[in-house]
Order: sequence, then structure tokens, then C-alpha cells
Amino acid sequence: MERIETAITISNVDYYSSLVLFSIAGLMNIYCLFVLLPLYRKLQNDSKKKYIFLITRCIAGLLAACAWLLIQCIYLKSIAPANGIVPGYVLALVLYIGSIYVLLGSYVSMAGILYLGVLKPIIFNQYLTLQVVYIAVCIIFFIAIVLSIPLAIFQASIAIPVSIKCTDKSCNPLVTLIHFFLVTGSLVITNIILSFVLISLLRHRKVFMKLDTESNASLNSAIRLLAWTLFAVILISIGEVIPFVFMEIRRHAGTITGCYWFYHASEIISEASFALIESSIWSVALIMDPLINVILDKTVSRQAKNQVRSMKNQCFRLAQTITGHFSRKKKIEEEKEVCQEQTTQTELIFPPRPEQLINI
Repeated sequence: MERIETAITISNVDYYSSLVLFSIAGLMNIYCLFVLLPLYRKLQNDSKKKYIFLITRCIAGLLAACAWLLIQCIYLKSIAPANGIVPGYVLALVLYIGSIYVLLGSYVSMAGILYLGVLKPIIFNQYLTLQVVYIAVCIIFFIAIVLSIPLAIFQASIAIPVSIKCTDKSCNPLVTLIHFFLVTGSLVITNIILSFVLISLLRHRKVFMKLDTESNASLNSAIRLLAWTLFAVILISIGEVIPFVFMEIRRHAGTITGCYWFYHASEIISEASFALIESSIWSVALIMDPLINVILDKTVSRQAKNQVRSMKNQCFRLAQTITGHFSRKKKIEEEKEVCQEQTTQTELIFPPRPEQLINI
């Protein structure tokens, strides 16, 4: 019983920390979009090629945070598994799976933009037009939707008994295997591409190490952003490997009854701990990704500072307007009091005559 209570405590920590951290992650991605979208309208077409994928990253991060909140904090905590919530659960899984592929696609695409812009400028300027970049973004979202919908339906049928029965003896192993290979393959390819581009940019920087120019500073900023992106993908890889490993262990264990979990409560603690680790890794990655984008990119950082300065000025003007209104109102009241005092003093000095009193 003590171990079961420990597992419940870990689950509660997972629930409340997920509620707070993924809400923060969603707000951070909204703030990043709030900074990027006005900046994007002012940029030239060549600069828009890069920042469209930063916007895509923020959108994917926002979708992932919303999906985690739906799955972790609404479905698993507030609502018991039942047939009536299958559409909502499928929608949450579609957002979750789709956001992973959109996020990875934006990582790879932005790395490709940096590689072509620095090492292949002719291809970047002549062949990689803004329309091609828009088509690439549409392809990323299309592939994410095509892959996420069937996988979400089958995963929901594994968790909740519906008309589509996906048991351990039918489609469960196949769906798990397909999803594992798709996610693992995408993560491996993303890590390889990011590592290749980062190494190429580092080697290119050595050639221009002695040049203290604006282009060299931009290259350093791009390298730092790419290094963080690689680190974020590694975090996401760890967060995705954990549930797959646990699911495989559960699947090979066969059908387990409630009495088994009662007498083996230590396994419940392990399950709750794995869930806490996974959600913590994802929340840290989703919070830090937009924040690092704002900090490391000089153009985005300048835009954020200008917005903060503009908001301060607006708040100052609003405060001045409010205080000015109250000061004018107070001044009018003081003038009325002075007039009343003068009238009273005049009546005391020059009292009314008897005929005036009679008339009154």
C-alpha cells in the first residue's frame, strides 16, 4: 500500500507539473509568434526563407503543448476512459503526433536553409525562392496530417475499447512497430542532418575566423541556434524513446490483472516515474525552444526589445492619461471649493440688507 501511495504521489506531481509547465510552454510559443509575425511582414524575401520555419517551429510547439495538456491533464486525470471521449482523444493524439513531425520537419528545413545560405549562396538566391519555401511548409504539414490521423485512430483503439479492436494478438504489435520506426527514423535522420550542417558551418567558420565582420557575427548566431536545435532534438529523442521501451516491456509481459499490480506495486512506481520523466523532458524542450529562438537570433531579439520598449511607452502614456484625468478633476474640485470659500467670505463681510432678507 505504501508503494501504491508513492506511485499516486508521483502521478499527482506529474499532473500538476504538466499543467503548469505545458501552459508556460504554450504561452512562450504564443509570445514567440507575437514577436515573429510583425517582424516577418517587414523582412525581405531572402530573409523570410529562414523565418518562416521559425514560425513553423512555434506553431508546432504550441500544438504539442496543447496536445500534452489534453492527453495528460484532461483525458488521463479528469475523464475516465470511455467510448464517448474517443473523438477528443483521437484529436489530442493527432495534435501530438502531427506536431512531432512538423517540429522535426521545421528543424531539418531551417538547417537546410542555413546550409544553402552560407555554403551554397548561388542555389539559395537563384533556385530557392520564397514560393518553394511555402510549398515545403505545406508538404511538411501534409505529411504530418497523413501520418498522424491513422496512427492516432489505432492508438486510441488500443487504449479505449471501440469498434476497431486493436489487441495484442491483432494490430497492436504492428501499429507499435510502424510508429516506432517512423518516429525513430525521423529522429535519426533529423539528428544526422543537423549534425552534418553544424559541422559544415563550424568548418566554414574556421576559414573566416580572423574576419570580424557582420556576416561572421551572423554565422556565429546561426551556429549557436543550430547547436541548440540539435540539443532540443536529442531531448525529444530521449522523451520519445522512453514510452516505446515501456510499451514493449508491457507488451511482452502479456495480459496482467489488477492483483498482479497490487502485489508488484514497484512496477507502478516505475511506470509513474517514466511518465514524469517524459513529460518533464518535453516541457523543458517546448519552453526553451521559443525562448532560445528569441535570445540567439539578433533580429528577433531586437524586435522583442523594440516591442517591450513600445509597450513600456504605451503603459507610460496610459498612466499619464489616467493621472492627468484625475489631476484635472481634482483641480476643478479645488477651484469649486475656492469659489465657495470666497462666496462665504463675501457674505460675511457684506451681509445682506434687511429688504433683501424680506424678499428672501
